[in-house]
Amino acid sequence: MLSPFPDLPIGGISFPNSPITIAAFAYTKQHTTEAIYNHCARSAYWALILAKKLAPLAAMKPDLESVVLACVLHDMGWSFNKELLSTYKRFEVDGADLARKFVEGYKSEGGEGAEKWDKERVQRVWDSIALHTTNSIAPFSSAEVATAHLGIMADFSGPRFPANPWDDPSKPPGAPGAVITVDEFREVLRAFPYAGFGVESAKEIFCGLCREKPVATFDNFVSWFGREFGVDGKGGGREEYVAMWTAASSSRNLTGNFGYLQGLLGGDGEVGE
Repeated sequence: MLSPFPDLPIGGISFPNSPITIAAFAYTKQHTTEAIYNHCARSAYWALILAKKLAPLAAMKPDLESVVLACVLHDMGWSFNKELLSTYKRFEVDGADLARKFVEGYKSEGGEGAEKWDKERVQRVWDSIALHTTNSIAPFSSAEVATAHLGIMADFSGPRFPANPWDDPSKPPGAPGAVITVDEFREVLRAFPYAGFGVESAKEIFCGLCREKPVATFDNFVSWFGREFGVDGKGGGREEYVAMWTAASSSRNLTGNFGYLQGLLGGDGEVGE
């Protein structure tokens, strides 16, 4: 099977090809745009580079095949095939669910190496995708979750990737090139170009999520796009979205529920005899 993943000498990457990752990339290409599937491929390369360069990751000895598979499938939640997606789950969970379904299908068809994908290993892929945007959790999770997350996030920072991604995020990231060099960045981009990936495509995706399934955006970073750019990326529906986001505020619901529960107990908040 011809691999779509070239080795990259500047980054020192001999890509760990396997039949399932090649099949997964074909699946991602079938259901997403070039901008998205190239982003997924780049994320895999960044993860491999970081696994070599960051001593804490190297010491964790991540399962790189699982990491690559997670990266290749991680944004299936952005698929243009809406029949694949839920109407209420976060896009990360949609992607994780589709990854699990893909592996299960690969196993049922007797794909090469399918016997290696037990329930625990599939769960690590699911976790890696479901948590890939959660900066406050993923870096401190398992080796696979942390490596996939950092690889995916590196596609948004390139040479500005911080020397210590586990440090206080309020600190300056340090000089560019400390981890990912400009030459490595250009090498990966030559292999898998942006193809329109950028600010406007991000607005289209995230504002679209705010429009099509707002309930899945209220508790996470996607809501910022709806509050800033509306549900069409141009300000349309912004006030309505902000009103829904405010009403769904978890802190407001938390305090409201405490008030309800305390009301059940009586004025002093204690259970009577």
